[in-house]
Amino acid sequence: MKITTFKKQIIYVFFLLLLPAWTFAQTVTVKGTITDEQGETLLGVNVKEVGTSNGTITNFEGKYEIKVASNSSLVFTYIGYKSKTVQVRGQQTINVRLESDVLGLDEVVVVGYGVQKKSDITGSITSVDVSKIRDVPSSSITKALQGKTAGVEIQNMSTRPGGDTRIRIRGERSLTASNDPLIVVDGIPFEGSLNDIASDDVASLEVLKDASATVIYGSRGANGVIIITTKRGKSGEVKVTYNGYQGITQVAREYPVYNAEEFVNFRTVAGYTDYLPDEKESMLLGRETYWQGLLYQTGQTSNHEVNISGGTKASQYSVSGGYYNETGVMPGMGYKRFNLRFALDQEIGKYVKVGLTSMNSYAITDGQSASPLWSLVSLSPLATPYKTDGTLNERPGYPTEETYNPLTVLDDTRWKEQNRRMASFNSLYGEVKLYDGLKYRLNVGVDISDGKYNNYYGSNTSFRDGKASSAQVQNNDNLSYTIENLLTYDKTFAEKHRLGITAMYSVQEKESTSSRMDATNIPADYLQYNNFALVDPLNISVPSSNNNYSKWGLISYMGRINYAYEDRYLVTISGRADGSSRLAPGNQWHSYPAVALGWNIVNESFMKEQDVVTNLKLRAGYGQTSNTSVNPYSTLGGLSGAVYNFGSTGVKGYYVSSLPNTKLGWEYTTSTNLGVDFAFFKGRISGSVDAFLQQTHELLLGKSLPPSQGVPGSYMENIGSTQNKGLEVVLNGTIIRPQSDGFGWDVSANVSIYRGKILELQDPSITQDIGNGWFVGQPLSSIYDYVKTGIWQLGEETEAATYGAEPGDIKFLDFAGATDEEGNPIADGKITDADRRVIGSSEPDFQGGFSSYWTFKGFDLSVVTYFRVGGMIASTVHMPNAYFNRLDGRRNNLKVDYWTPENPTNDMPKPDKNIDANRTNVLGYFDGSFLKVRSINFGYNFSKSITDRISKGMSLRLYGTVTDPFIFFSPYVDAGGVDPEPTGTGSGTDAISLPTRTLTVGLTTPPTRKFIIGLNVKF
Repeated sequence: MKITTFKKQIIYVFFLLLLPAWTFAQTVTVKGTITDEQGETLLGVNVKEVGTSNGTITNFEGKYEIKVASNSSLVFTYIGYKSKTVQVRGQQTINVRLESDVLGLDEVVVVGYGVQKKSDITGSITSVDVSKIRDVPSSSITKALQGKTAGVEIQNMSTRPGGDTRIRIRGERSLTASNDPLIVVDGIPFEGSLNDIASDDVASLEVLKDASATVIYGSRGANGVIIITTKRGKSGEVKVTYNGYQGITQVAREYPVYNAEEFVNFRTVAGYTDYLPDEKESMLLGRETYWQGLLYQTGQTSNHEVNISGGTKASQYSVSGGYYNETGVMPGMGYKRFNLRFALDQEIGKYVKVGLTSMNSYAITDGQSASPLWSLVSLSPLATPYKTDGTLNERPGYPTEETYNPLTVLDDTRWKEQNRRMASFNSLYGEVKLYDGLKYRLNVGVDISDGKYNNYYGSNTSFRDGKASSAQVQNNDNLSYTIENLLTYDKTFAEKHRLGITAMYSVQEKESTSSRMDATNIPADYLQYNNFALVDPLNISVPSSNNNYSKWGLISYMGRINYAYEDRYLVTISGRADGSSRLAPGNQWHSYPAVALGWNIVNESFMKEQDVVTNLKLRAGYGQTSNTSVNPYSTLGGLSGAVYNFGSTGVKGYYVSSLPNTKLGWEYTTSTNLGVDFAFFKGRISGSVDAFLQQTHELLLGKSLPPSQGVPGSYMENIGSTQNKGLEVVLNGTIIRPQSDGFGWDVSANVSIYRGKILELQDPSITQDIGNGWFVGQPLSSIYDYVKTGIWQLGEETEAATYGAEPGDIKFLDFAGATDEEGNPIADGKITDADRRVIGSSEPDFQGGFSSYWTFKGFDLSVVTYFRVGGMIASTVHMPNAYFNRLDGRRNNLKVDYWTPENPTNDMPKPDKNIDANRTNVLGYFDGSFLKVRSINFGYNFSKSITDRISKGMSLRLYGTVTDPFIFFSPYVDAGGVDPEPTGTGSGTDAISLPTRTLTVGLTTPPTRKFIIGLNVKF
């Protein structure tokens, strides 16, 4: 090597002596300014001498300076703009104007353990425009994503401040294991809550959907991956940004209940005439009480986020702090969060770079589950909330009802519910350049969280209705760490072959503990949950639930090869091996591969002469992922405690509650994806279409044991299979492209279609598991029940009598008898369990979102919508066995269209004080279709001529937003429901008995809408 270098130096000197003119053209210092199409300077543009590692970036004023060979070329690259190459030719000043890349094909996308150009992606990956997630101000970034990303279903499972969401990527696969996606923040798996992340801290967000994209995350990525990259500092002058808004929250739709006159008519039809003296007096005086109007309040929402960033070429930093506070529309309900985040990147010499990120949050949720809704909507409108002396009428209902006044929640000494959570997510990396294109990177992540949940419900509240007061103290803490060793190699050969290789070895471990203690008959309200030592020991219990300890680990190896030829032909080959402590020895390891191909047709020579097709790429991928999301000790079996009588005392004993399975292994999914990305007319129309097929085998499924075994729990086995297939369509369009400050109009839409079904259960001979709601050939969220065909009408008395019914009762479909020659069922004259069948599922026919954006001069207007078409809602609000819509006249009722001889409806049956509520779940099934306007946003960006007077380079935007203002095309809302989005899964009520996967709408805090005014400032 030394001899070769010496020879080169001799030859170089020889030619310099022969051709002195070459010395003049050897090097030159080039300076210049980089601007965009509007002439605005661009900070952080990469300027590189072609064919070398020599480069620099533009400063705060968009200026650069670089010393290069006078006969070289400079390439200028910047995210969101087309790269540009300029020959130096001895020039000392080169100013460049970059054009925006409408398609963003050169944009860098995070793909997991690295980045790729958008044009190089072969898997199904969606990159979300983070600027758009702020269109819907909320406590969680997931709520803002609803309806904006094809293939991602986000459902708000709570209408309370800080409420949870449920995320599903391309539907569901597993029956008993988790279907939640993996969340990765700054390259490290994130075990916390997405509510912990402030939306303003997010720099980019990608969703990995198919196996060829997610296989690199192994068993953690079986249900898809959401990658969040937080903001980091950039070299240049200090930048300060402030984003804040203030707003009010109001009830959007109240529960429709009967007023006084309607309530009397309702009771009369039901034959219920037992009025209380207070009610009789109200009838004489024409007095009535609208209970909901007495309790609902206007909530407040505040959000303030500040970020300071900057740095030098070698060192960059970013510090941000945030405060979010939202009070609910019901007393005692709210969510408050404090955020503090710090990020640092430091170069050490030419070859080493280190970085640190620390993201910390402290959140307080008040009233997350306590609800006085039952008494609020069921109390008689003839009852009075206050006594004649002005004091609270604590028990305005019937003595047998024991229903306390819901206004008791206004006295915060009677009750309290609070959940406090502290979380700290920290990641550290070190990167070393080993050779040209070869890097080693160490990632270390530590995730710590501590939660404390407490509640106290006094006896004289609507939560206990006169029963003994109760309190609970619950603590949990989690500690997890991840260590990843990465080796990457990226190199371009002969300007045609681009090769990227990634290899990884990682270790992950998580330890969790939780404890809980319950108490009743608290000596005094003021103690609440703060001193159990004063409670009679006989009234203190330690339940088996929420008293746990668990620890699990995961060891992984991963390899990936990316190859591109002339930006036309793309290949990605990936493989991963995982070893999980959750599974049985001998079955803990599993390896799975994936491959994906891409063809950039637009880069072919035969496409060069046309200007209609701007982008056209075909993608195909196949791979396998796995799932181990079961309890860490499922292979060991379990013991549970119980108290036995032993003489005159009780003795603690133990019994086998679940049997061990020493052969428990992996649940795995094979996935095939076909996709096409397209754009026409210089990006005026762009989008993508993806079709996929997923098959999950060896399900981690609990098998019920016969009672003779003496073990109540199920036996976990690898049995059964499911299938999920679908189609995703994304379409973006620029209707009017703005010229300077002229009018502009952009639209975007996405539609997703899924069809999931169970292929096999515990045994090929078993085609259904009615208790769990599992049926071979049917969706995973099937609803199995009787079929309501209407209401028996006058003139049908004889036929109704054969079923033990009369006009006004529910008419059911009778099809349990034999079939005719064509296979149609023949009625057998009775309604039995055999008449039940799968009547629908929670799976919609299709779903998606539509957004429209308008700009004119400094003004902008956007409308964001979300829709679901089809699917079945199980509304427990309408089911009589949930006791609100009881239809017996004892209490106020959901205002429904009930049957009378004068109103022969087929909607609801005739009210009856002795109503038989058997089989009445059928009254709660509705078409789940709706179109919801998620937000309407109107803003104004102040011109630079104004902002520069305050501070040069400053930007200022003032905006107003209304969230969830309208719902259209919802049969459920038309039938008296307040919101078609689910608030839970299953019922948890034996009388209703719905499978746990059924999406339900229950009696909970009504939906709200917000009116917000906000400000964005950048210095």
